[in-house]
Amino acid sequence: MAQPTEETVARVATRVELEAKGVMVVRGKHRRIAVFADGDAVYAVENNCPHMGFPLDRGTVRDGMLTCHWHQARFDLRSGCTFDLWADDVARYECWEENGDVFVSLEPDYVPDEAHHRARLLRGIEQNVGLVQAKSILALLARDASLSSVLQAVVDFATSNLAQVSEGLIRLVCIARLFPNLSRDTAYQGLYYAIRQIAEETSMSTPRRPRDPLTENGHDLATLKTWLRQWVQTRHRDGAERTALTALGLLPPNEIADLVFMGATERLYANGGHELENCNKVFELVELLGADAAPDLVALLIPGLTRARGQEESTNWHHPIELVEPLRALEERLPGVLAGDTDPDWRADETFTDAILGDDPLVSLQVLEAALEAGAPAHLVARQVSYAAALRLARFATSNEVTDWFNPQHTFVYTNGMYQAVTRSPTPDVVRGIFHGAMSVYMDRYLNVPAARLPSERNTRDELTADGAELQAALLRELDQRANIERVADIVSRYVALGLDLPSLIDTLTFATVREDLDFHSLQVLEAGVNQCAAWGEGPESENILVGVARNLAAHCPTRRAGQQTADIAQRLQRGDKVFEGEAPA
Repeated sequence: MAQPTEETVARVATRVELEAKGVMVVRGKHRRIAVFADGDAVYAVENNCPHMGFPLDRGTVRDGMLTCHWHQARFDLRSGCTFDLWADDVARYECWEENGDVFVSLEPDYVPDEAHHRARLLRGIEQNVGLVQAKSILALLARDASLSSVLQAVVDFATSNLAQVSEGLIRLVCIARLFPNLSRDTAYQGLYYAIRQIAEETSMSTPRRPRDPLTENGHDLATLKTWLRQWVQTRHRDGAERTALTALGLLPPNEIADLVFMGATERLYANGGHELENCNKVFELVELLGADAAPDLVALLIPGLTRARGQEESTNWHHPIELVEPLRALEERLPGVLAGDTDPDWRADETFTDAILGDDPLVSLQVLEAALEAGAPAHLVARQVSYAAALRLARFATSNEVTDWFNPQHTFVYTNGMYQAVTRSPTPDVVRGIFHGAMSVYMDRYLNVPAARLPSERNTRDELTADGAELQAALLRELDQRANIERVADIVSRYVALGLDLPSLIDTLTFATVREDLDFHSLQVLEAGVNQCAAWGEGPESENILVGVARNLAAHCPTRRAGQQTADIAQRLQRGDKVFEGEAPA
């Protein structure tokens, strides 16, 4: 044995002294170390229980097993491995006896690298242990692991263990899209918010049974679209999946988008808009990870596309005003409508938005069709419809029930997804979805009765500070209380109107969203809002979009924040805080 030095090794005590006490604690380089005498052997582990940080020297050792006295987590002293998977393994230190004295290394015998923490994260997901997931994410971020490496690992696990696109996957894509605007702390909270949901879903899901593409590779887009349309209409999952997988190996990205979004718009506003957004999120994830990820991700779309119910099956799109027949007739005209040249300088006037928000859906359809026929680029028309959907949130009447927010949430998320879909492929079979979104905007009109006034119309924001940091702090304080919808809107409006740093506001809004025990809709709305702000640039549209995002969030806050509690505990454990001694700092 090499001679001990103060930098690498510590003398603990004589063997006799250690046996008399059973356990002694010494200070390691980064953590305190508990050294145990058990029979003829000596062992050393980190003194903080990996579960909640309780001092393990206060535990009990029997038959080589150490039991923590706070939550009864049990560990093998020889290896540091836990017998209770929710507790995580404890770091082990080399310990030995020499000439009657006991020595311990000041560094653990294994220093985990990035690959170790990725594997640990996947074990935490597989075992559905939130604290292990949180600690692994923290460790990866602390080592500057790339977002793509974390995404790839989690997505590979999800696609192997889920049967279809899930809420957790949607959360994950939203966080990945917001990631460039996020501080490390918010990125951590957001990733944990998404990954813990994936863990919950995969623990209860039956993995999908993979299908193969067709073996011949000479199929063209027209044939594949004909087949996929038939499979969607007849709800034939196997045929739809094999057709879509075949397309991935043959077609360029714009034609793949045409095929898939055709399937999503074959039924009118399918599943309340969710199927279109699921397709959009899969395309976004493929764009982040690369084309090799496409087969497994696109396959997850097929169950939803083939099982979806469309609004043509709903009474309220037939009565009191028939919407389905005009939409189907318009689909027949769209190839001719889109046949002309586009005018890149086209811009809508105020009457255009008023028509979309108006009380006559047929006028809305006419205005949209006329704009496209006059050369308006499809993505600009889709952007205009998405802005109208954002105004439904910005002007939502708080006299409605809280659950009524779901309708305009879905509409805004759908219309943003449609904007991205036609940006990828502005073909008639995709563009028709713009009209479906406009009809959903029309169906939400009653939620703006009476229409809430915008902060710029109320003149209540100008009394607020002009300091960005103070406005962000005030925003979080207001979201700690219920029913502060208009004050939250004032703060966001003031911030944007002053032209303050937008990424900092996005970071604050993201943190405020992911700290809550909310489903994925509020995060979807936020991510869609940020995307639409990027599409519009500076101006009143971006201000009003974020006002709608903020009002929606304020309507659902606060919650118990149980997820944030676990995330905070993991942070305190990483810092070495004594979690067991009292409440977390505010």
